[in-house]
Amino acid sequence: MHSPHTQLDIRKHIKKSIKNEIVCNLPIPMAGNCIYTKKNIINTVIFSISNNNFIEYGSKRLRDKRGFCPSSDAVFYHLNKLNGKTVFSAYQQTNQTLLNQAKHQGVFNKPVWCGLDIHKIAWFGKKKDGHVLGLERVRGTNYGHGYASLECVEPGRRFTLSALPLNQFTAKKRIIGHLVNEARKNADINRLFLDREFFNIESINVLKELSALFVIPAKRNKKIGKMIQEFKRKCQKSTPYEEHYSSITEYTLKKGRDSATFTLVIIVESPERFDDEWNVFAYATNILVTKDNALELADSYRSRWGIETGYRVKEEVRGKTCSRNYAIRLFLQLLSILLYNLWQLCNVTFSMAMCWCKEGYVIILEEFKDIISDSILGR
Repeated sequence: MHSPHTQLDIRKHIKKSIKNEIVCNLPIPMAGNCIYTKKNIINTVIFSISNNNFIEYGSKRLRDKRGFCPSSDAVFYHLNKLNGKTVFSAYQQTNQTLLNQAKHQGVFNKPVWCGLDIHKIAWFGKKKDGHVLGLERVRGTNYGHGYASLECVEPGRRFTLSALPLNQFTAKKRIIGHLVNEARKNADINRLFLDREFFNIESINVLKELSALFVIPAKRNKKIGKMIQEFKRKCQKSTPYEEHYSSITEYTLKKGRDSATFTLVIIVESPERFDDEWNVFAYATNILVTKDNALELADSYRSRWGIETGYRVKEEVRGKTCSRNYAIRLFLQLLSILLYNLWQLCNVTFSMAMCWCKEGYVIILEEFKDIISDSILGR
């Protein structure tokens, strides 16, 4: 538990950040004779998020507790003025402010390991415009809205460095180029981990053009699959027995006239028990690989799951709504990133102030949400 003084400091910090960074940058035109302010609107949205409510119900709860607060109709009347471009612009401006504060704390003084991924949120509307993407079937739908993000995956530095809303025509080159260039404004990327979706000629070539050091699991096409099986059989027959084996080969991926050359590494790990399976992991990289670091690079890829953890946390602070307005849904998606980064920033700030040396966060997510909720209620 924190001391009352620390709790008060945390509350003041969060309240000030929400007002100065999020509320001030919210791109909603408000007439001079409006009953409510932008602060009233955003407080209602964030109160709903902090209590895991849909905005439609969260506004009712807040009105019951505080009285003078906008109804859900009033909230959506103003949110419906948003458009995708202004929402994204406001997000970039606000996120940069948060990252500047993190840089000031020394978070990005050293090169970072990052993960790049695409996230999709199920869409149940009938309208299928350019923003609606295909996805694997989720709760009865094959459609969703999505964004790509690049995040630091190291403990204590898990900030979202850049994000990009997606549409049906967003190419991999555009995704990677935008995310890497934006992230480099704040941090030096030491390694970039991507999933198999980016194991293709376009992605690999743009990563090489950007001089980004990457690790991508290899898809088992016919040729790679054959190479893996042959090396695995060789390892199973080899003597003396070793815990792991590595194959390092220059490989060229071809499709028509296009091609991409990289280092293909195959790691085969022998089983602990005789009847267990031999584990195989193959990856593409442009990092200098030797027998000494081949396994370490494969193991480092596991840290990429930090981006999956971050995404699950963002789901806990993503606003819920029945609205089918894309700009509103995008606003809630990007707001979840800002709240996530604010949570990370609070932990960095107060862990340094308290000389925190324990594992885990100074402020857990549920406590962060409770502080926000109490602050809006004026407690």
